[in-house]
Amino acid sequence: KDAVMSTLQGYNATIIAYGQTGTGKTYTMEGGRQGETRGIIPRSIEFIFDYIENDTSASRKYLVRAAYLQIYNEVISDLLKPERTNLVIREEKRRGIFVEGLSEWVVRSPAEIYGLMERGAAQRAVGSTRMNEISSRSHAVFIIIAENVTVNNAKDGAPKSGNEKMSQSF
Repeated sequence: KDAVMSTLQGYNATIIAYGQTGTGKTYTMEGGRQGETRGIIPRSIEFIFDYIENDTSASRKYLVRAAYLQIYNEVISDLLKPERTNLVIREEKRRGIFVEGLSEWVVRSPAEIYGLMERGAAQRAVGSTRMNEISSRSHAVFIIIAENVTVNNAKDGAPKSGNEKMSQSF
């Protein structure tokens, strides 16, 4: 919760599951979609949307986007647009570190994110090992970007002075 809350306050956060094949990394991150078996990603998604829904500030506007990539044999691919492969990591002052060409999808609910997760998971490189009959052969990165801006009550909706920069979270 603390990592997710910090992203909603404008900081970047990363949650990593690391370990040997068959130890439950994917289950820890994804788990089930409901109840106590929910993984870190579904719990984080619910927290983000609950936070946005319960924000009583009429002047704060939110935009949530998601992206999903895999790294397989040192090649970065977009799991939501599989034709996009050989993507490159870049860094710019304004954007920070990003993957050039990675698709980002605007999402309005946890259900929309779950749909993207399922679609991307179907594209992952998998294979069989002695430890696990069906094991992912790639490293997956699911990215959630939550932006917010405070607008004044004027009809033009321009940001308030001093709040032009949007908060960005990963």
